[in-house]
Amino acid sequence: MLSAVRNAVKSPIAMVIVVLLVASFALWGVNDIFQAPGNAITVVGGERVTVAELQLNFERRMQRERQENPSLTNEQARQQGMGDEVLGQLILNAMLRSQARSLGITASDAAVRDEISSIEFLTDPLTGGFDRMAYNNYLAQVGQRQRQFESEVRNDLVLSQMTSSLFEGIAQPDIYRSILLRYIGETRDLEAVVISPAAAGEIGDPTSEDLQATIDNNPQFFTTPERRAFTLVRLRPEDYLTEVEIEETDIVEQYEYEVSTGSIGTPAMRTYTQLVFDDEAAARDAALRLGNDEDPTIIATELGASEPSRLEDRQAFQVPDSAVRDALFEATTGDAFAVETRFGNWFAIVVEAAVEDDIPTLEERRQEIRDALAQTAAEDLLYADLGEYEEARGNGFSLEEAAFAAGLPYEIFQPVDEQGRSEDGDFAFWFFTEPEIGADIFSRPAHIDGELQSYGEGSYFAVRVDEIIEARVRSLEEAREDAESVWRLQEVDTRLEDIAENVMELAESGQSLQSIADANPDFRLEQASLRRTETSGTFGQQVVSLVFSMDVGDFEATRSASARSHMVIRVADAHDGDVEDPQLLAQIETFLTDGYRGDIDSSLVSALYREFDFTTADIETDLRDQALGVVDQSQFQ
Repeated sequence: MLSAVRNAVKSPIAMVIVVLLVASFALWGVNDIFQAPGNAITVVGGERVTVAELQLNFERRMQRERQENPSLTNEQARQQGMGDEVLGQLILNAMLRSQARSLGITASDAAVRDEISSIEFLTDPLTGGFDRMAYNNYLAQVGQRQRQFESEVRNDLVLSQMTSSLFEGIAQPDIYRSILLRYIGETRDLEAVVISPAAAGEIGDPTSEDLQATIDNNPQFFTTPERRAFTLVRLRPEDYLTEVEIEETDIVEQYEYEVSTGSIGTPAMRTYTQLVFDDEAAARDAALRLGNDEDPTIIATELGASEPSRLEDRQAFQVPDSAVRDALFEATTGDAFAVETRFGNWFAIVVEAAVEDDIPTLEERRQEIRDALAQTAAEDLLYADLGEYEEARGNGFSLEEAAFAAGLPYEIFQPVDEQGRSEDGDFAFWFFTEPEIGADIFSRPAHIDGELQSYGEGSYFAVRVDEIIEARVRSLEEAREDAESVWRLQEVDTRLEDIAENVMELAESGQSLQSIADANPDFRLEQASLRRTETSGTFGQQVVSLVFSMDVGDFEATRSASARSHMVIRVADAHDGDVEDPQLLAQIETFLTDGYRGDIDSSLVSALYREFDFTTADIETDLRDQALGVVDQSQFQ
């Protein structure tokens, strides 16, 4: 909960501040769930960080990361430090909760209720009230108990009170803004002698010793990647679609269900005001007066009706009385009438707005309904085969034997690398559309049948690595042609470096770059006037960055943007400039604000750790590893 916003904010304190409420709360008191004895990874100022808390938050972090990188495994995430990051945030939250408790800062039940009432997707669109069913569905979806969820929210509200004031009214001194604007707006006039590869002249043929040395000194260019052969079982709903036949009666039945429940198209709706009477005469009198645009409240008072009720955008299924429903949806805007209900009382009704239904026809819906029914039927067939496969595996069958027992095909692949490329350079293109499988293949040991895993949209796979061909540096005979290409490029580059040094000496002795360029047909002079963030042709970003580290009048030798040519560059002049780009100015303000926030964050985090005298020795590593599913303890050392 709240993780999406926290993930978007870079700093640890800002992650605490921003509270994204993604579900509802019960409307009564909440107790802290993280108090079970014996499961505290650490205790900070009387506040516990538990196994369940770390496990849940790590899983949420993984869900977010896999939206961008579906093949990311838990082990890879832990190796990248994500487990430590999540634990660090929980420890920081515990410190802040402890400080809040000591200061008497709390979040009342009323505050919790008020906060949740604004959550749109947990609000009943018909009544505008809290939707208990949506709340229960959400909790089931994320696998949380009600008390767990509500305790998290209460803690977040407390943390928000603790930290929000730190960032209110942040203003940066104008001098910082002026310095930054001057820095970004500065322009430098550049001139450079560009030395083309042709200046290197003819390159002879290398010896075998030259080529072997090239391979030895540049193994990254000549290494064949690790390749793996494997056996794969895949169960995908789309593979079952050819076995599915959808009857016309099923399509019609589904269409009629959609129409009856108002789940397709735009349903008919009525907005109306109604008065309730005990007798027919009063109801008809009221209906007549409603039709003449009299005030319903006055009518109710004079004729002894209950308080008028106005109902907006009601569909037919929302009108419980059939007689009222029939009369209401036969009427149109401005109609007023009296109708007897099934309970014997009378309604006087005036229709204020009428929207007629706009429902797609069966023909318009037919293909979409057929596809949806076929998808469901295919999934049913898949799950039946999946059950047979799992039963066979449970009886000790190998991957192939279980597939045969369930009537499933299995695929045998010759060795490929992590991009799905064989030794001959051919691609298994499904590696790009099903990256979860490729990631699993290159993370598991050989000769062990893998268990079924879910991936994609309702698909499953199981894999066994049959052979691992280790990465190796190719021999001279295998790589001779590639080695010669690399050798020639390096020879040209070395010669151009020497030429550039000679040009530098001439320029520093007083010759103009123009005269040096004119003296050699393989040289040319280029000029530009650029800001730090600008590039132009030969002057790529690396060259521009170098230029802004030089003083006016300095010379430097470097490579051009293409890296094939070399150049000797000179800063001819420097100019202050104004920044008028509104987008850039907005970025500057954001940069300054974020910088201030970062400074405050760092100071507060340091102060909290000093206050609580907290170190890594205070962490129960066994419980931490249990929460993160660690097998190899060395990845945290």
